[in-house]
Amino acid sequence: MLGIIAGAAVGVRAAGALLRPPWHDEYFTAWAAALPLGDLIAALRLDSGPPLPYLLAKLVAALGPSPLAAARLVSVLAGTLAVLVAARAAGRVAGAAAGAWCAALLALHPLAVAWSSEGRGYALLLLAAALAWERLEALRETGRGALGLALAVALGCWSHALGLVLAGATAVASLTLPRRGRQAALLGVGMGLASHLPWLPVAIAQPASATAWMAGAWLEMAPLERVLAPVRLLPPVAPFAAHLDLPSAPALAQALAAALCIWLLIAVGRAQRAGASSPLPAAVLTAVPAIGLGVLAWAGAPYLFPGRSEALYLAPFVGLLAAGAARSRAHRIGGVLLVAGAAASTGVALVAWGEAPPSDESLVAAAIRQHLQDGGTVVIGGYWRLGVSFHLGREAGRYELVNVPASAAAHPGWYEDARDHGATLEVDELAARLTTPAVAGRRVAIIVTPGTVTAPQLTALARRLELRQVLRLRAAVLWAAPAEGEQ
Repeated sequence: MLGIIAGAAVGVRAAGALLRPPWHDEYFTAWAAALPLGDLIAALRLDSGPPLPYLLAKLVAALGPSPLAAARLVSVLAGTLAVLVAARAAGRVAGAAAGAWCAALLALHPLAVAWSSEGRGYALLLLAAALAWERLEALRETGRGALGLALAVALGCWSHALGLVLAGATAVASLTLPRRGRQAALLGVGMGLASHLPWLPVAIAQPASATAWMAGAWLEMAPLERVLAPVRLLPPVAPFAAHLDLPSAPALAQALAAALCIWLLIAVGRAQRAGASSPLPAAVLTAVPAIGLGVLAWAGAPYLFPGRSEALYLAPFVGLLAAGAARSRAHRIGGVLLVAGAAASTGVALVAWGEAPPSDESLVAAAIRQHLQDGGTVVIGGYWRLGVSFHLGREAGRYELVNVPASAAAHPGWYEDARDHGATLEVDELAARLTTPAVAGRRVAIIVTPGTVTAPQLTALARRLELRQVLRLRAAVLWAAPAEGEQ
């Protein structure tokens, strides 16, 4: 049975990796993984998190795939391994049947499939959390497994900044173990954290602007949504579309899934009081990150982002549901309904990804090719550099990409309008350069991001260069000279 479930896990993740349209964070991964090692580390000092996802993508890309394909392959493998490791952990807690339920739920859960279908570090973080849980259960049983736990903590910390939260939750969960296992577990956590010490100065020095968007996203949520944010997306049928490119089922189906989850969790609690194996490590690994990140967000440090932060605690949460589903025939029916809901949600997501219209970045890149057929200069306002360069593909070398402000080119993965707003003098100097005899014959396009500080300046520059709007999208306006044959 576990082999069949593992095959299904690989299948849906591979399908997602092939069908899902790339998005901004993946453009960054593709760009970073293609950099020389020294330039990669320098880039990460200003942008994103620890280097492991990019190094793994770089390593796999050396075998032939494109950087993005390599990064997605890493995620597919990590996400599949997470299913198997979590199943082993659940089996240690509540038997083989619980292991199978855990594998089925995690194999098809839309969040797990999404993380495992993209070129980012969340599938690695999911694997680290599953491995930390499994090693804690091994330590509870045998008192051995400290090195494996150190590996899990190190994997989490080197994959994503949230890995430090996983380390903290694992340390707290270690306190629930018998004395011998507790000491070994705390040693393992310490060793994992020690491995991360070389990166801590880089992480601490990263600019706050790199994650400033998270504060805005948190404040945009309604108060009730903020209260429920840590757990709202944990059921396999949930309002995913508010935060991810995943479908949201009807409200009644969401309510039923949430009720089933609560029912199965209650069953686990009752079984534990009746003398069954303790689910405390899994409960702590679920509750500490969920509550801790929620408290931090309310306190003004919004490191909780729905649809992403759950990678820290989805595996142990699903394990608790699996333990409940293994309790009785009635609870198994509840498990079947949750697995069916997960399969339906993931199936709809795969179809939607396959039928998704072209992205704005690809449309802008296509228009640039059309209007600058022989290459030229592309002036970029806002956050479009990575996406446009990605979709220009091998032709990107024929274009000079110029950010306004120029400082935005140093950190192409993020753009904060309040910080990066080019001075008028900078735009004037660019206009003077573009109109010099040496450059005047080179075709120019300008990408304007409506609503940004630079938008009026770049619009004025486009008119000064006698360009016209050739493409208008909700988030971008492309100015260029008419292509041959156009009026």
